[in-house]
Amino acid sequence: MKQKKSTLLTKRDRAGYFFCAHWIIGLAVFFVFPLVSSIFYSFSEVNIGAKGLSLKFVAFENYIEIFKSNPTYVNNLRDSVVGMLTDLPIIVCLSLFLALILNSKFKGRLLFRGIFFLPVIIANSVVMEMLKNPQVGMQLFTNATGAQATTYGGMIDFNSMLLQLNMPDALTKLFADYLSNVFGLIWSCGVQTILFMAGLQSISAQLYEVGKIEGANRWEILWFMEVPMLRNVILLVLFYTMIDQFTAMSTPVMAQLSSVMFKSQSHDISSAMLWAYFLIAGAVMGIILWAYNKFLMRKWE
Repeated sequence: MKQKKSTLLTKRDRAGYFFCAHWIIGLAVFFVFPLVSSIFYSFSEVNIGAKGLSLKFVAFENYIEIFKSNPTYVNNLRDSVVGMLTDLPIIVCLSLFLALILNSKFKGRLLFRGIFFLPVIIANSVVMEMLKNPQVGMQLFTNATGAQATTYGGMIDFNSMLLQLNMPDALTKLFADYLSNVFGLIWSCGVQTILFMAGLQSISAQLYEVGKIEGANRWEILWFMEVPMLRNVILLVLFYTMIDQFTAMSTPVMAQLSSVMFKSQSHDISSAMLWAYFLIAGAVMGIILWAYNKFLMRKWE
């Protein structure tokens, strides 16, 4: 019987590998090979000639150059990290708030759920990039058509309005950026809202009944029952949101990288920029996930 079972499991494993073979081959050819090549490019001087690419090993010179001789990259790197740190709590809280609304019982909730799923479908389109970030959208339009396009300012000048409140300049700039990018932040909550809804629907209805019997109000149910039960979902949402924010083409570093890589054809410098950005972004994500696991997740277990 053991031999028959092992033979059956072996056949199943072979069938699984067979059906995944095309994906494994595509991953190796179109992802692993370019990934490894970019590592060699980042430590080399790449020249494009008649015979193709020629590499000359220069160790860490490319990394030294981007941090020492390229202040634009350093500023973009700082802005990308700060932008992610400021957008992350807003996106997570807003996604949870939308999920709580869409998970409640009301007429037409299926229609509204479909509407909030639209960002997942069209969030990466050129039209959405133009709506979320006019400068990036117009740059995509110019690259695609070769025609110059003019960007116009927003309908509401939030900066002028907030200056009348006599707040500090740092807070004024922060709130003005949030209000100007509110449309983009809402459209960045599509997948996160769906994940939170799935987590809320996995909570047993008996727990809500027990909470009502004990006299808990809606606020107490949220913080003492729903949020602790969603601790694993929140971890997934944090991880997904950070990756999505770091890899968005609207971030300053990604916009600069697309310009350096495709226009200047500087494969060595652009590879060094990419790997430096990857390591710094990974370090920031690791610190955030470690802090969440240590100070929140363990408390909710």
